[in-house]
Amino acid sequence: MRTFYDIHMHAFNLSHPSLSVFLQRSDLLDSLFKSPPDTKSQAATLWCFLRKIMGYLLIVIGILILVPIAIVVLPIFLLFKKKILKRFAQFILNISVVKDSIGKAMRTLTFFEIPLEYQFIVLDYYLKSKIEYFEDEKHIVMGNTAYNKIVLCPLVIDFGRKNIPDGVFYRYTPKSPIANQVGDLLYAIRTYYRFNVNVMDDKMHLSTEIFDWENRKAEKLFEIYPFMGLDTKNYDDWNGLEILLDKYFYEFEASDSPKIRRERLFNKMGKLDSNMYIKTEGHYHNVFAGIKLYPQLGFDPYPDAPEEFEKVKNLYLYCIKKRIPITTHCSDGGYKVAENNHLTSPLGKWKKVLEQKEFEELTLNFAHFGSQKGKQTEWRNAIIELTKKYPNVYTDISCNDMTDEYYNNLGKLFNSANPQLHKKVLFGSDFSINLLVTEAYSYNHYLETFSDAELPYKTELCELNPERFLFGGIN
Repeated sequence: MRTFYDIHMHAFNLSHPSLSVFLQRSDLLDSLFKSPPDTKSQAATLWCFLRKIMGYLLIVIGILILVPIAIVVLPIFLLFKKKILKRFAQFILNISVVKDSIGKAMRTLTFFEIPLEYQFIVLDYYLKSKIEYFEDEKHIVMGNTAYNKIVLCPLVIDFGRKNIPDGVFYRYTPKSPIANQVGDLLYAIRTYYRFNVNVMDDKMHLSTEIFDWENRKAEKLFEIYPFMGLDTKNYDDWNGLEILLDKYFYEFEASDSPKIRRERLFNKMGKLDSNMYIKTEGHYHNVFAGIKLYPQLGFDPYPDAPEEFEKVKNLYLYCIKKRIPITTHCSDGGYKVAENNHLTSPLGKWKKVLEQKEFEELTLNFAHFGSQKGKQTEWRNAIIELTKKYPNVYTDISCNDMTDEYYNNLGKLFNSANPQLHKKVLFGSDFSINLLVTEAYSYNHYLETFSDAELPYKTELCELNPERFLFGGIN
């Protein structure tokens, strides 16, 4: 049996991402009147004062220019306002950039609005009924290889409730946002294995529950192995964090064979519902396949504060002891609560982590291949060097721009930058977030583009490497 792996994707609905965090992205709100930093340096104080003066001057100049224009134009506008507004709206919508942005937002929201419990069923249905690479009910062809299964690794993100402004009234919630996200995800996995769908009269209907579903789940296209989102700052001490990790990873051992690791995860898959507070010992073992870290949201890979470093250090040692794979966000975009590139960069704190002998065996995937704005390559090049030096360091190509140029450049890297690089790169889609930031209009489209790409070592990228990253094995 051959298995295709998507090592980096997401399963969200609109209640899960912290939209208030996204709206506070530093690059969105970096305006003249942004609150000054909490610093007493004379230089910073002077700069903040000058920024305010500049802002006030711009307002005055704007008023002096716009008021006379308004006096002349306003009567004409009021007389023909309906025609003017209609033509202006048409002009804006016809601008290609605006049309493209609206299209991306619409396709993203359309998928996000599907209840999470049905998202895997919907993906399964459209792959089987729409994608041209299906030969029959049991094979999907990628390149020249037929695959029986697709492993999906939905990555949970611990958004927390960060940077809530003082003026916000509803500041507290009795339940951690991530608990709700995890519960919904587990229920979606449960639903996928217990039901099929039928489409009649352009409407999708759930079947009755599959009889003997547990013994028949191997017939399904997807195996779904999620990663647990984690930020050590959200836990008071290591004892509390260790209890949480044991809740999910207690049975993991570094000595597990790939076959044993996969069997444990497969056997647990689909058994849990959305209740995250069951006390039965072992109830949540083998639910997650790995851990997701997100430095752009504030996770610090190598903290200066001793109490925080203690938690992070023990997390890494725990993951090494049990060979738990970690995926860390590694691009200068994504969800950001502040300018956290110094936490995200593979050149800084992550390099320092791996240089410590006690951490050099960490199984670590730098997501997005260190993507940076403006086609910068410093992070990408740093990741290539880390994959050379450390046996368990990987990178994934999720959320790439899907162009021939991208895949051609990737192929050249395999040939020149590192003769062993093709053994360290993983296929990932970043679905469904990629609908917003790439040209992909569907999951089908993203897979089709990868299948059609002129790229060497596809089998390594989408099968051999992610299998080894996820379950262990020899490089």
